[in-house]
Amino acid sequence: MNAICDRWFSDLGNGQSDRVFGFAYRLAGNEQDAWDLVQEALVRAYQHGDRFHPQRPFTSWVLKIMRNVFLDKVRRYDYRNVVSLHRPPEAEGPDWTEILPGKDPDPAEEASRREEGRIAKEALASLPRPFRSAVKLREIEGMSYTEIAEISDCSVGTVRSRIHRGRSQMRGYFQNRAAVPPRPE
Repeated sequence: MNAICDRWFSDLGNGQSDRVFGFAYRLAGNEQDAWDLVQEALVRAYQHGDRFHPQRPFTSWVLKIMRNVFLDKVRRYDYRNVVSLHRPPEAEGPDWTEILPGKDPDPAEEASRREEGRIAKEALASLPRPFRSAVKLREIEGMSYTEIAEISDCSVGTVRSRIHRGRSQMRGYFQNRAAVPPRPE
């Protein structure tokens, strides 16, 4: 056991404590839990010192123990916090459907999103080619004004103008569309 303590303190002096704590912090996500992980890993290393092979790096062995300690804690937490969906929910609590909403999108929201996308495509298609190209490259492809200028073989000022005018025309398309009542189908 003294060999384990000697090795640990020697590694501490060589700057390995930062590596150990850093790993614990990345696992735990906060300082307090990281210190708890370091402490528990060192206690386990001390308790199981007979399993340590002196030819191998001590810090790597402690990091492996720490990883296992962390995984054990996660498994225990998951096991203790499992909620059975087969039993009815608490009498005062909300219904399961309120607690666990489905992954499916709301049909009305999905239909609205599709309609907005369709209208946006129509608005984009209604633009003159230079405006449409500039708006697509900027808004859909996420290119910079300089990149668009190089692709379009024009100045950055021209690109800015085309994008501005294209957006204005699209805005007008949306406003005109909103003013016209929908066609009966």
